[in-house]
Amino acid sequence: MSFWKAQGADGTSPTFDLSGDISLLSHYVENGLSQSDKSPALQGTFWFHFGSQFRLGVWGSNTNFENSDDHFNLRLLGDIKVTFSANTNLVISYAQSQYYNGGDRNGNIIGVRLNMFDYRIMYDSLSNWEGTDENSKRFAFGKVSNVFNGWKWNNEIGYNTPNVDNINAYFDGRTGLGTKWGVIFLEGALTGTSESSQFNGAGDVFFILSASTDL
Repeated sequence: MSFWKAQGADGTSPTFDLSGDISLLSHYVENGLSQSDKSPALQGTFWFHFGSQFRLGVWGSNTNFENSDDHFNLRLLGDIKVTFSANTNLVISYAQSQYYNGGDRNGNIIGVRLNMFDYRIMYDSLSNWEGTDENSKRFAFGKVSNVFNGWKWNNEIGYNTPNVDNINAYFDGRTGLGTKWGVIFLEGALTGTSESSQFNGAGDVFFILSASTDL
């Protein structure tokens, strides 16, 4: 998705604008943990930009969890962006996450993301981690590199601290290589966690194929 498209044509006057994207994934994995039980997922995001610094949006994806009636995740989104320079900005985000039809995993996610050139530093606070009614914090670092001819190599590693008695703190990692084919961005990625044995298969190493396009 084109990020923060609301800047005016002259580079100074913000305009009100709509943007969005749609993605098809062979498997939906978030922060190293499976959210679709190894089955495909269709996801979409839509944003309304209130000038160049604030936007509201909605995101949705099908999900599948063992012993749960939650089969669709809808998130109401809000972002505030503070720009320091042409290559550095800070984004403060909030997501109200609702699951249907069970609602066992409902909660909110508060995030802070510092973007510097091709690097990103992130912090997320989750109120209902994996439907446990307990909170979790995630600290992450990522980088996008231009490789070959028009390919993007996207890497991220996170450290998660769930406040759950029988779950140890763990690392999650993701590396993905993708390129644009017409208006479609195609990517193959590997994900995994450092403590996969405590997730009953949900945190194993997975290979994911995805295709996405802006709307």
